[in-house]
Order: sequence, then C-alpha cells, then structure tokens
Amino acid sequence: MPQAPRLSSPCLAPAALLLALALSACASTSEPTGPLQTGVEIQAYPAGIIPALHFRKTVSDRDVITARLGTNITDRRDWGEHDDESGSGFGGGLGWRRSLNHPSPLTESGFHYGARLDLWNLNIDWKDPGRSGSTDILVLQPSAEFGYGWTHPSLGRFETTLGLGVEINVDTDGEDVGEGPILLFGLTWLP
Repeated sequence: MPQAPRLSSPCLAPAALLLALALSACASTSEPTGPLQTGVEIQAYPAGIIPALHFRKTVSDRDVITARLGTNITDRRDWGEHDDESGSGFGGGLGWRRSLNHPSPLTESGFHYGARLDLWNLNIDWKDPGRSGSTDILVLQPSAEFGYGWTHPSLGRFETTLGLGVEINVDTDGEDVGEGPILLFGLTWLP
C-alpha cells in the first residue's frame, strides 16, 4: 500500500531555502552572461554512483545555474531497512555554484560552493532472510557542495565537489527502504 509522503525532515527546509535563495539571486541579475554549456559529471557516494549529463548557464560574474539528467545506481547492502537493498533509476536536478574568486565566473582555477536539489525515481530490490521484494520510491535529495575547479587549455574545464545532503523518500510504493544523510564526491567535465 502506498505510504503518505514524508516531508518533515529537518534537513529539507534549510537546503531547499538555500537553493531557492541562490536561484532567486541569480535570476535577478541582468542579462545572462554566457552560453549554455554541456558536459558530463559523475558523483560517487558510499552506496552508489550517479553518472549524468551536466548543463550550465553563467548568470553573473560569479554564479552559474546547473542542471543534470542521469542515472542513480545504488547498492546499499544492509545499510537500509532490509538486509540487502540495491537498485537504480533515472532523475535529475537543478543547482547553483558560486566562485570564491571575484570576479571570475568559474572559468579560472579556484574554489566554489553551491547547492543542488535532485529528484530520483528509483526501483529498489530488497532481501531479508526468507523473503524478498521490490519497492518503487521517489527520492528528494537536497545537498550543499564545496569544490575546486580548473581549466586545462586543451582538455576543458574540470571541477571536483564534495557534497553533503540527505535522501528523503517522499513517495513509497512497497515496504520502506533506506533514506538519510548522504556524502557525495563528484567530478564535472566541460569540454
């Protein structure tokens, strides 16, 4: 039986507010300052990996808006509600990054910080002693990130990130499966 969405996580409100404020501040700038760029990114976390297409638009002298579309592949082992949980699904999200080098819009070497809000539609297969099943979940994943980027003259732009967020199962069809804090390591490449 489907369960009611759980949006009461104390981590959701601050992350969503930070992302909303960042997007609002960037949207209030004058003319967009750069073309739409495309690349690839990969994020790894202790229970999985997220390969994705990466899109970004420079919106001020220090800010970019990002978007991604990708696949979340997870093997949670016994870290969830069951003895073994694994699965995958598609999703994506929006984000914002700000350069700490002023006035450099993430084109030169330096540190950046930001926030992102992703939504994943996952199918999780689970096993317990003597029984097994499958659960479909819609996962909201707000996170804050900090990183370092550099541009290679012939290879393009590289950015590493360390993200801290939370996975929140907002819609569950089946038995409960794991959710909670998440630590993400990422690499973005824009040719």
